[in-house]
Amino acid sequence: MLDNTFIKQLKQTNISADGEKTGARVRQIWKSANGANRDEVMALADVALSTVQRTYKTGSLSAKLAVALAQVLKINPFYLTAETDEDEGVFNEDILREFLIAHGYEAIAPVPKARRRRTKVEPVETDVKNDTEAEPVAVPEIMIELIECEEEPAAPTHPVELSDDDVLMLLRALRLKAACGVEGAVDALAKLYGILLE
Repeated sequence: MLDNTFIKQLKQTNISADGEKTGARVRQIWKSANGANRDEVMALADVALSTVQRTYKTGSLSAKLAVALAQVLKINPFYLTAETDEDEGVFNEDILREFLIAHGYEAIAPVPKARRRRTKVEPVETDVKNDTEAEPVAVPEIMIELIECEEEPAAPTHPVELSDDDVLMLLRALRLKAACGVEGAVDALAKLYGILLE
């Protein structure tokens, strides 16, 4: 979230769309906030208690105080400025960025962090009591050739196009063969892990 150094860059001019609503909303929110949150808001916005009191008496709200109130008390800043009547409990980084851009701070608005997608790889479950009871497993032809090949395979002359699902299926088949003790599968799996973890 935004710190005191960033918030100090914001102007102290009035940005309220409706002074009466802003005054009433800030008064209600401020009165229900605990002492620690009040202190945090004032420190973050670098304002005195009199500034907050003036806000809810006059309905004049600065971007500096709006951002501090919104961030500490988890309130939609557009609700404070009476630009929306949405519940005050709506707050996140995207709304904060949208608020800053809407009030002319696009140049300094924080850029949202890219969210990385995680792919879940499920472990292969093996229910093998011993080699005699194990049922045969269907393994793709390409995997059999990879396991049985004793020499280093030559580089393919054309690119191999495999989907993520194909790669997972091949990896699961190799792990299953290694778990069943198929000759060469353990070494092939170790080589594959070595390549992937380099």
